[in-house]
Amino acid sequence: MIYDRKIETMSRDEMRALQLERLKSMVAYAYANVPFYKKKYDEAGVRPEDIRTLDDIRRLPFVTKADLRDNYPYGLLSVPLSDIARIHASSGTSGKPTVVAYTKEDMEIWTECVARLVAAAGGRSDDIVQICFGYGLFTGGLGMHYGAERLGAVVVPASAGNTQKQIQLLVDFGADIICCTPSYIIYLTEEIEKRGLKPGVDLKLKGGCFGAEAWTEEMRADIERRLGIRACDVYGLSEIAGPGVANDCEFKTGMHFQDDHYYPEIVDVDTLEPLDYGQSGELVITTLDKEGMPLLRYRTRDIASLNNDPCPCGRTTVKLNRITGRSDDMLIIRGVN
Repeated sequence: MIYDRKIETMSRDEMRALQLERLKSMVAYAYANVPFYKKKYDEAGVRPEDIRTLDDIRRLPFVTKADLRDNYPYGLLSVPLSDIARIHASSGTSGKPTVVAYTKEDMEIWTECVARLVAAAGGRSDDIVQICFGYGLFTGGLGMHYGAERLGAVVVPASAGNTQKQIQLLVDFGADIICCTPSYIIYLTEEIEKRGLKPGVDLKLKGGCFGAEAWTEEMRADIERRLGIRACDVYGLSEIAGPGVANDCEFKTGMHFQDDHYYPEIVDVDTLEPLDYGQSGELVITTLDKEGMPLLRYRTRDIASLNNDPCPCGRTTVKLNRITGRSDDMLIIRGVN
């Protein structure tokens, strides 16, 4: 099944109307179904009917990772556990893992977004996609798997590790697209070169979807040069969905945010007031139609900026510029961040 691309090319006025409709519904839904949100909004003096424009989103209080941990594991669910189809979670290396829960409809939306991602990386329905992200509670492996299948591609669920086996699969199965972390594709490339394998001769790769960790434009250029592929930057986080929140296209004008489902804001790190396009601050995301565990104004702690410049690819979605740091890694020295 090939996804419908119309949503990615609708006018900004149409998109904003859709976002407002979904935001109003989401606020009312969360208020009615999640005691956490009702208490938080009542304390802030805001009710669902106060959301009349997209700018009114700033009236909603923020949600943080601490809130997720305080309500671990099921305190933020908006449906009975029996209606949840799948649970994923973060690694929990800095405390309790953050849990994310999906209904069947949530899974459909996530799958659709990842299908868009793979297509932006050059993937097509007749391609072979080798997935080297880990499968399990981590969202990367299964998220990419379902999205590539939605596109109609053949999926090779190689999972993480076992580099020599990965190379054998790339050669024998003839993958067109590879999905993994940037650091792993660099390591994989080094091993490919050690074996004397030639891109375009021994390998069919034409594109790659790389994310789950920070990387630079210099790293991207190095990967593309050595493997002869298009390297697609992927942004996601387990609390929102996983891969498929934003991704770039061949023109690299920024990562196209799937903003029909995930509404992005950039806020000042100190004042938490919303910033305009092009200004750098903390990325805040609101899920616009998530049934199982909605997150409204979630502080990602990632430092970035947004742009709405036209993209030659024809997609009209707002774009996320490359992540430059973390607000929770910042120190204030003599008043300077």
